[in-house]
Amino acid sequence: FKVKGLAHPGHWGGPLGPFFEQFGAVKAGPMTAYKLLKAGEQVLLFPGGAREVNKRVGQEYQLFWKESADFVRLAARCDAIIVPFAAVGADDAYDVFMEADELVQTPVIGDLVKAGIAKVDPNLDPAEAALPITKIPGLGLPTLVPVPNLQRLYFKVCEPIDTRDVHLSVKGDAQGWQELYDGIKGTVVAGMQELLEVRAADDQRDVGARISKTVRSWLPAFSITKVDNRGDHSQGGHRN
Repeated sequence: FKVKGLAHPGHWGGPLGPFFEQFGAVKAGPMTAYKLLKAGEQVLLFPGGAREVNKRVGQEYQLFWKESADFVRLAARCDAIIVPFAAVGADDAYDVFMEADELVQTPVIGDLVKAGIAKVDPNLDPAEAALPITKIPGLGLPTLVPVPNLQRLYFKVCEPIDTRDVHLSVKGDAQGWQELYDGIKGTVVAGMQELLEVRAADDQRDVGARISKTVRSWLPAFSITKVDNRGDHSQGGHRN
């Protein structure tokens, strides 16, 4: 099956919309998740939305979810199973040259950025929706096209929650739904912390280290082949 990821409609303001659809992206709307879940689809939801896409330096691996527990109630209305997951690697995949809020305050360039975002969605906050200017890995030169560092991404799928087993009234029990929501959020935070520890102990996290290890593993084979070839030549000369 293909997971349906909720994406901002602004992605379809240019030519990339159909490209994202190939990976399961659908335009997010007030009833989109409900209709998909009712149709039996698997829905990928990021409660932090655009705010978590463009985090500031120093905000890595922090959650900026809304206070409302709406998505948990929505899942319960559809008898859906909630599968929390944690991910590490994306928040520091880019070396930032200029933060988004600094970019939108820059004369001329900032005005162009704000105008472009307004065309996509006038309700978007440019300081949150604009992409920062990043550096080219290894060179440190600024680039308008983000180029990620080639390092591993780490994922952890956490214990699923079957909302059919949650005995709360969808229209009431506000405190109970909030506690469930906060518990899911805590699970994701704990999962990220665990993955950060795994990454810290992983000496192969960078692509350079993996390439180096692969090359070193090949060297003994090359050495043995070279010795064997020399041995065969020597023995052949002795027989002659």
